[in-house]
Amino acid sequence: MQWAVNSAVRVPSSHGGSRWFESSTAHHFFIPFWYMPFIRGNLPFFAFSNFSQFPFLKHAIFTREGGYSQEAYASLNLSYTVGDIAENVSKNLEKVKNYFKARWLVWTHQVHDKKVLVIKNERPTSSYTGFDALVTNQPSIALLVKLADCQGILLCDPKKKVIAAIHCGWRGNVVNVIGETVKTMQREFGSEPKNIWAGISPSLGPCCAEFRDYQTLLPKTFWRYKTKNSYFDWWAISCMQLQEAGIPEHQIEVARICTVCDKRFFSYRRDGKKTGRFGAIIMLKGDEGDSRNGEGN
Repeated sequence: MQWAVNSAVRVPSSHGGSRWFESSTAHHFFIPFWYMPFIRGNLPFFAFSNFSQFPFLKHAIFTREGGYSQEAYASLNLSYTVGDIAENVSKNLEKVKNYFKARWLVWTHQVHDKKVLVIKNERPTSSYTGFDALVTNQPSIALLVKLADCQGILLCDPKKKVIAAIHCGWRGNVVNVIGETVKTMQREFGSEPKNIWAGISPSLGPCCAEFRDYQTLLPKTFWRYKTKNSYFDWWAISCMQLQEAGIPEHQIEVARICTVCDKRFFSYRRDGKKTGRFGAIIMLKGDEGDSRNGEGN
């Protein structure tokens, strides 16, 4: 399931099985997510290969491993609002911040809507309320979204040096928080969608995304993404919304890891309310930041 011989890439399909692409042409069709986690400082994390070309950028999709929390929250739970011991959460957040060498680690109390927080201040507060996306052009500010089946969608405009982190569950797709975030990047920073690159984190996969009441919950435009009975491919829906916002298809990378199936991640559907939140984080490096490029940057 990883890199294959003769520089070919085998990519799991959202409908089962897999697809093969030669590396010389993969960027024209699908850019593979690195399936084996990197481990630095006892912190396992995944990375998007399409972001590795930008030396000014640092990002990571963390697993639930490598932290201080115990029992149902073991161990890298990044949320204060799920019943975990606050001291352990603080230590987890500090560990992640130190890995990024960030001056500021910023997150929001997510509400499954489409409000976008724009950070232009070099000294933001750590926590905000009522937003599901964060956008900045400031270096050394790490943007964090907290996840347990919802998608963490990271965006980067390398021309304007603007980044975004989006928390997108099915309600976020319904209100199109993705499109709203891209519009915000355009309005506030002059980004052009054709220059934006995107990555969709491990999240609820089509294998487990059952919505029995979809006829009342979801718009009819989503129904064509039904894979079987009442199961939906939310990865495809998000890709559609990213492309509708103007982002080219070949600049979108999908992890294609289901968090319900993969126990390296917290999952609300699998474990219920008593579970943690893993993190997807993106940051523009500061002048003093480390300049490493390539895998896991």
